[in-house]
Amino acid sequence: MKLSDLLNELEEEENQAIQEEATPNYKMLFFRYFNKWYWFVISMIVCGGLAAAYAYFAKPQYQVTSKLLLKDEKKGADFRDAAITDLLGGGSSSSVENGAEMLKAQNLMVKVFEELNISNAYSIPNGWKRYKEIYGSEVPITVVMHSKNEFISPEQLAENDIIFHYKNEEEFTLESSSGRTQNIKYGQEIKTSLGTFSIIKNPEFAPSPNFDLVGTPITINFYDPVGAGKYFAGKLKVDIVNKLASVVELSMLSDHPIKGKAILEKLIEVYNAEAEIEKNITARNTIDFIDAQLVGLTSELDSIEKQAESYKLKNSITDLSAESQLYLSSATVNRQQLSEFSIQIEVLESIEDYLLKQGNDYEMVPSTLSIQDPTLTQLIAQFNQLQRERERMLRTTQPNNPIVLNINQQLTSLRASIIENLRNIKNGLVISRNNLSATDNQFRNRAAQAPTIERELLDISRQQGIKQQHYLLLVQKREEAILTLAASSVNNSKVIEPPTPTDFPVSPNKKLIFAFALLMGVAIPFGFIFLKDAWQEKIQLKSDVERITSAKILGEISRNKGSDGVIAISKGKRTMIAEQFRFIRSNLAFATFNKRNKMIMVTSGMSGEGKTFFSINLAISLGLVDKKVAVLEFDLRKPAMLSALGIDAPIGISDYLDSDQYKLDEIIHPLPITSNVSVLGCGKIPENPAELMTGEKLVHMLEDLSQRFDHVIIDTAPIGLVSDSFILSGLADVTIFMLRYNYSTKAQVKTIEDIRKHKKFKMPLIVLNDAQLEMTYGYGATYGKKYYQGS
Repeated sequence: MKLSDLLNELEEEENQAIQEEATPNYKMLFFRYFNKWYWFVISMIVCGGLAAAYAYFAKPQYQVTSKLLLKDEKKGADFRDAAITDLLGGGSSSSVENGAEMLKAQNLMVKVFEELNISNAYSIPNGWKRYKEIYGSEVPITVVMHSKNEFISPEQLAENDIIFHYKNEEEFTLESSSGRTQNIKYGQEIKTSLGTFSIIKNPEFAPSPNFDLVGTPITINFYDPVGAGKYFAGKLKVDIVNKLASVVELSMLSDHPIKGKAILEKLIEVYNAEAEIEKNITARNTIDFIDAQLVGLTSELDSIEKQAESYKLKNSITDLSAESQLYLSSATVNRQQLSEFSIQIEVLESIEDYLLKQGNDYEMVPSTLSIQDPTLTQLIAQFNQLQRERERMLRTTQPNNPIVLNINQQLTSLRASIIENLRNIKNGLVISRNNLSATDNQFRNRAAQAPTIERELLDISRQQGIKQQHYLLLVQKREEAILTLAASSVNNSKVIEPPTPTDFPVSPNKKLIFAFALLMGVAIPFGFIFLKDAWQEKIQLKSDVERITSAKILGEISRNKGSDGVIAISKGKRTMIAEQFRFIRSNLAFATFNKRNKMIMVTSGMSGEGKTFFSINLAISLGLVDKKVAVLEFDLRKPAMLSALGIDAPIGISDYLDSDQYKLDEIIHPLPITSNVSVLGCGKIPENPAELMTGEKLVHMLEDLSQRFDHVIIDTAPIGLVSDSFILSGLADVTIFMLRYNYSTKAQVKTIEDIRKHKKFKMPLIVLNDAQLEMTYGYGATYGKKYYQGS
């Protein structure tokens, strides 16, 4: 395996370990929030007080509900708008949704308040600084407005509340909002900026047993019905109960149950009245529209009918189809007769030619075939009979025989008669044929004109049919509109459940209010702490450090509250902080097992994180196990160790490094309060501490100290401020970084991680300072204190 692959696997294992360590410690989170228990107590007290105040001052709200069945023609509930639906080519998407939207309309609720004449409300005291509304028979008086100031604003109306005080049966006392009072009689006109009104007794007044008319002031609140209508329209809820049914549920919250019931009842009444008016207007407008259409349509239909009549007279048409059949059959008969006449004429012409031909004077005349003329037939028969007689006579006599000559004369006379008769018959047939041919031509012309006549007549008939259908449709819709108008007395909705108020107020819901207050009492400080932690750049938990860096943590140190000053550990001392240093000493031994740990450098990210305090007490804890330890005050810019220990040593490390006149033993001072521990002070503050620490003398000094002592602890300057620690990093075997809860920043932890990754310091370790007991081990603070202070 390549070295790069091995390094990648090690890096992946390290990242996985970091993620596992980053799992939130819920016990620690609990103690973090529990530490601010007083925030939660204060928040719950404040939220509970606000909830109690709201529950006390909020006006009780009663819920009034009702269910309506709306007429929906799509579900077969009504037919009255069928005429309009058909004329417009279809109905609305759903009349139930339309009805629900109409019920929520502001103008409908405004009409409700105007018809109920609700322009003011009456309220009486109901405890300290709270009031309840009275309505109807509970009110002993009634305000009658005679004239109203139309220019007064709703804000001015609210500022002109008046208070009624009963005095006697004749008069009462009226108190204005400014505190001015006056005695007024019932029915007397009162003029104010609101207008002119009077107060009369309510004849329906029925006092309850707990109502004291004499000692109870009645506050009269004036408001605009329009504004009140819009306000109550916003409170009204209209829900469709079922998509498959045309049922809607009305619900509204009201300060007084009877008032809310009256408002809903009037709303349903006004809705039905508006729907009835709309239906009547629609029906009447439909009838007027249809009547206007019928006038013009009747005129157009009459004009088309006259046009059809004139066309038929012009073209002599009664029944075009029958006439066409007649023309067809007549033409066939005419063609047959013409053919017969032509044959007969040809026969007659052939007979005539035969008779006129030379040499046929004494020949037999052929038969007339289809010629049905009796005279011609008789003449031909006589002629042929005489021819037979002549032929018989010539067999026995001579042609000049007087009898033969007489027969010849008779034949000549008959021939002339036959020819004349043939010509007469032929002329008659020719005349008949010509007449029949003329009639056939007329039939042909008429038959040729028939398609054109039929097309034009069909166009006229089509226009006539369209107008007639339109006329019949309008007449039908007019009858339906008349039926709609006649049926308008039926309401547009049916009350399934009448308006019913609840027996007890539904608002404010005190249980819900106090539960919400309790929830907010916990959530507000919790959220504040959470946001504070989310935006917090300072470390507060051990997990905050573990999520950022993989450097090992030696341990945690609590705040030193002892009376021994900077010394927190000594022989036989069992305080919590002393045990923490013993724990860190053990961890340090494990962390540096089989490794050189002579030079221990202690640094931090900034001043005030406790590195000097830690260095001293770590040295004392090591000295308690017979380790010789030297503590070097190497914060050459701002030394504080010797002053904290109360040791006065004017000569120190800076003097030794800067001059050859001092020996090392001169700056080593044993710590008087404990054995095995020596300290080396800073001395005078040098002008060039960085250059002073780069010399070879520093290396020799540390090597000499490592020969004399088991451990050399270097208390150096913070790494986030100066570069002194980086200069000493090559000489130290172990580097301990001090971090302080709620003081050190996460950016400092990121710097430590960068140092670890890039191996700038040897064996970087972390100690967390200023830890709280319960945040450290998870025990209760009381238990921990008893445990550690037991001796």
